Amino acid sequence: MQRISVVDFIKVNSLSFSSILEIGDSTKITPVSQALAVQREVPLFFTNEGDFSQYPIFSRELPKPPKTNETKTLSTNIYNQNPIIKVGSIRVNGVSSAAVMQIGSTDTIHAESKVKHIRKLLDDDTKR
Repeated sequence: MQRISVVDFIKVNSLSFSSILEIGDSTKITPVSQALAVQREVPLFFTNEGDFSQYPIFSRELPKPPKTNETKTLSTNIYNQNPIIKVGSIRVNGVSSAAVMQIGSTDTIHAESKVKHIRKLLDDDTKR
């Protein structure tokens, strides 16, 4: 027997950068986000910036947990006395960078977020 989620009120202030608000059930969710965060003491912006291929982190595979060859059998019996999960209200400030907020159930979620932070500071000679 599956469970049913009931929410009377939901408010999400911000949803951004490949994030998902899923209301209902799903089979597979795969949000992906890539970002360059450049911080400078002097606000200069160049047209040739923003090429992800210049940074190896964006082409690298994320490490996955090792698979084990052990096979374990687990027997489970579940009885849901009340098949309804009821919530009065949900308030969320923000969902960002390949995050998932879901009311319902999902078989598989594979979320990936890669951020390269770059700080370009002035030399001590330049500051004088």
